[in-house]
Amino acid sequence: MSSSSHKKLRKQLFVDPKVQGALVWRAILYWFTCLIAMVLMVVCWRVLTGPARMFYYHFDDMWFFYGPSLIISLVILPLVLADLIRASNRFAGPMLRLRRSMRDLARGQHVEPIQFRENDFWHDFAEDFNAVVARVQGESTAQGEDTTADSDEEKLLLEAVSIQVGLNETADTPAETTQASLS
Repeated sequence: MSSSSHKKLRKQLFVDPKVQGALVWRAILYWFTCLIAMVLMVVCWRVLTGPARMFYYHFDDMWFFYGPSLIISLVILPLVLADLIRASNRFAGPMLRLRRSMRDLARGQHVEPIQFRENDFWHDFAEDFNAVVARVQGESTAQGEDTTADSDEEKLLLEAVSIQVGLNETADTPAETTQASLS
């Protein structure tokens, strides 16, 4: 693995606890719901197709026949959750970077263009964000360079307004004000 590709690996997989935590809890809920549904299905099947006996005997037999499957699913569940966190990092990580950059941009700080990792989601969103950043930072730079021109224009405008106000104070009627402003 080259040093440039090593730099692209994320150091932290669980970057957005609110989003990624909700996904993990949802996966655990789905696993548990699936497990309960399978147990109920097997019990109902055994009651309908098996010999007549007390209900709790079916659970004893089920543990003997299906217990290993439950244990294996418990072993596989953490692997599935780890993969879910890794996959969710491909959209939670970029959103975290975008959120930080938007916050910096809103504060008026300089923001570098964002480039996501190759396997991340939302590359188009990063391109759109970079276009917005370029425009906003371009406008703020242009405004910073044109402050002298703006101040000269503002002085001329203020002089014109003061002249107009002076004419309005000397004119007695609205018709005189209009004629004075036209001349």
